[in-house]
Amino acid sequence: MKIVATVCLLLWSITINAQASIVGVWNTGNDNTKIEIAEVEGGYEGKIVSSDNTKANVGKRILKNVQAASGTWKGEIFAAKRGKWMDAVIEEKKEELEIIVGTGWKSKTLKWTKG
Repeated sequence: MKIVATVCLLLWSITINAQASIVGVWNTGNDNTKIEIAEVEGGYEGKIVSSDNTKANVGKRILKNVQAASGTWKGEIFAAKRGKWMDAVIEEKKEELEIIVGTGWKSKTLKWTKG
């Protein structure tokens, strides 16, 4: 019984750590823009915390409704050029986030690095 409890606890802690891996500050690679992702009300959201682009709206929410979904994350990202929220799938790969924006035949992949 102790072995089963230990295994369950270990698996639970691995799941929690994997889900929290997107938390932190990410560099978008554009104008040194940095997004901070944090847990908010049971989900995750990201806000612009700094940018070399003078038009960037520091403090603006750029990711919302992000939830863990079968080894990836799903949520919405604000597409500034279109002025609207779009569906996004987020995968964490080591020190990089790969964000697939859009659905179907028309999608775009963004890569953000940690820090």
